[in-house]
Amino acid sequence: MKYILLASLLISSSVFAYTKTTLNCIKKLTYDLNVDSRAFKINTDEVDVDIDFEGRPLDEAIAIIRTTLELNGCNSHNTINFSKTPSGRAKSRCVELVPGQDYSMSCYIESNMGFFFVTKDLQTDAFVVYSRWD
Repeated sequence: MKYILLASLLISSSVFAYTKTTLNCIKKLTYDLNVDSRAFKINTDEVDVDIDFEGRPLDEAIAIIRTTLELNGCNSHNTINFSKTPSGRAKSRCVELVPGQDYSMSCYIESNMGFFFVTKDLQTDAFVVYSRWD
């Protein structure tokens, strides 16, 4: 019986830590919850991305979001969950806004923290717009 109680306590404490970590990150991204949305500019030449994302814009966008979180003081591997939102399963999609023009690629990505739009320019900059859930 005490092993079951101990296991329950450990599980609930790790869930609390995840929630606290996520909230702390959201506070960092939103000036301590003073804004609902915020835009970030990332120079992709100045960050280290270990995987070649050619032809995989969603994977690249997620890596750019993780980099944005890290640059703003968050631990991106303990903070964000790209498969769940507060209301259920996350939805993500990348599309060319102008068909046939790969430079018009735009990604919409949901997570437990909120949702993101990711675009890139023709040079080395990526733009991330973050909006927290209400």
